[in-house]
Amino acid sequence: MTAPDLRQVEDFLVAEARLLDARDWAAWNALFTPDGIYWLPAAPGQDDPLRHVSLIHEDALLREVRIRRFTDSSAFSLQGGPRGWRIVANVRIDGHDAASGVTTVSSRLMAAEYQRDRTTRFEAFVTHRLVAAEGSFRIALKRVELLDCDAARGDINLYL
Repeated sequence: MTAPDLRQVEDFLVAEARLLDARDWAAWNALFTPDGIYWLPAAPGQDDPLRHVSLIHEDALLREVRIRRFTDSSAFSLQGGPRGWRIVANVRIDGHDAASGVTTVSSRLMAAEYQRDRTTRFEAFVTHRLVAAEGSFRIALKRVELLDCDAARGDINLYL
């Protein structure tokens, strides 16, 4: 399989961000491969999510649990939101494995979360491992390295 066009990759990442902005959790979760991982490392340069503490490290089951909580009206901590938006920039194709159809992509992310009169900003370097699927992609890995991942912070109530 040939490497995807940068425009295709950018369009996919923007579409993913729009699903998250719209809080369409089910459609966003469907972008992942069955074994896909969503990961927020807790330290700069962290290379192993299993031997070190992570802010978030979720497989399909854990994403489903979190998504159910987002839609549960009795989840007090999530009352009144959260709402958010994301800006994806500086998209770059870093590698492509023709045999497996896996493309590694990096981008920069600026996001804001609003909940109960408080806005929290997030800036991150994001790496996606994308698998070609039916004219588009599926996410095998989304790694979100927050600029301040090692800073003291409150809850992250939003997928970035």
